[in-house]
Amino acid sequence: MASGKLVKILLKTRVAKYLEWKCIDGTYVYQMKAEGFFAKGGAKIEKVPANDKEALKSDLMGLFEKRRCKNFFQYV
Repeated sequence: MASGKLVKILLKTRVAKYLEWKCIDGTYVYQMKAEGFFAKGGAKIEKVPANDKEALKSDLMGLFEKRRCKNFFQYV
């Protein structure tokens, strides 16, 4: 995102000095969940994990993906 075409155009045209740049608080995804025996189906907005503790609490991944994600965050 930070090196995309739009950012390059803004920097090239020198419009960037008139803009206010802000950091984002998080990234979110919109996920449709299938209805199961123990779970209700439907759409839900979920936060993408940004650290190892959020990765373990997230409903976006299965058990093995959570462990892999936690190990990746600890490595980084």
